[in-house]
Amino acid sequence: MNTEALASFVKIAELRSLSAAAKLYGLPKSTLSLRIKQLEADLNVALFERSGRNLLLTEEGQTLLVHARQILQSCDTARAAVTEPSDDVAGTLRIGATGEFGTAFYAQMLIVFRRLYPNVDIELTFFSPHVLYAAESLDMLDAVISWDDGEADGETLSTATFALFASQSYIDRMGMPALPADLAEHLGILYRTPRGLQQWRLQKGGAQESILPRSSLIANDFWTIKYFAVAGEGIGYLPHFFTDIECERGHLVPLLPDWTSAERRVSIRVTRPHARSRKMAAFMDVCRRYFSPGFMFVGPRYYVEAIHDPIQQKEGTEP
Repeated sequence: MNTEALASFVKIAELRSLSAAAKLYGLPKSTLSLRIKQLEADLNVALFERSGRNLLLTEEGQTLLVHARQILQSCDTARAAVTEPSDDVAGTLRIGATGEFGTAFYAQMLIVFRRLYPNVDIELTFFSPHVLYAAESLDMLDAVISWDDGEADGETLSTATFALFASQSYIDRMGMPALPADLAEHLGILYRTPRGLQQWRLQKGGAQESILPRSSLIANDFWTIKYFAVAGEGIGYLPHFFTDIECERGHLVPLLPDWTSAERRVSIRVTRPHARSRKMAAFMDVCRRYFSPGFMFVGPRYYVEAIHDPIQQKEGTEP
């Protein structure tokens, strides 16, 4: 069975579109179509059926997908074993993650890895938590990185705490809270989890508070929450690392700085520990170094730009 045809089949199956696969992987659409036709002829089955604009797997296609992923993973493992004596670390790493802080967190770590190991291709896919840990997702991944509320499998890479942040314009308008009880008079920008609204869980020493403030803005994306906070729309409950640049530039101000959340764990789980390759060993080493004390990231960092609102021009400035 042709491995190129199998790889094309997996790409199309995951995207449910011949055109999307051709565009994403830079392959001619005609080449992908020919490979699928040859694969169907070799197996004497239909692998896809069309539903509107999407290509859906037939029952035979679903069965082949499970085996195709295993075959391609075995090929990668064999390739890594054969090239082990060489100085080059190469191949493909398929990383799955929950998508809360993609560009501010995972992308930076992968840039560090890419600069050290440019011959390794990276496929980073974001999933919702319940999809990330589904068997069919794990079958196609080499490792999973996630934010865990409690104990979970895998190696701990780092921990992070959440705290409260608002813009100076919001503080000027609504005042600076001195105690958690003062938050009853403030507006929150809330994050919606799959289980409901995220409460602000704060602690200081042995004292603990769980707060669900008044809110007219709710989102399931932390970048959106940070944007609204910078724009002066309310208080955001966000991780410290996610607001460093905005605080440095004066776009956000910490509130109740002595009150933070409990530490949340950032973990990595290797899905095939029995078949670790040289590229996975290199990736794990970079992940540990990225989170080690004193590590300095020198690549591009994303942040919410200062909000320019022409209606609120300061007196005396040019329009």
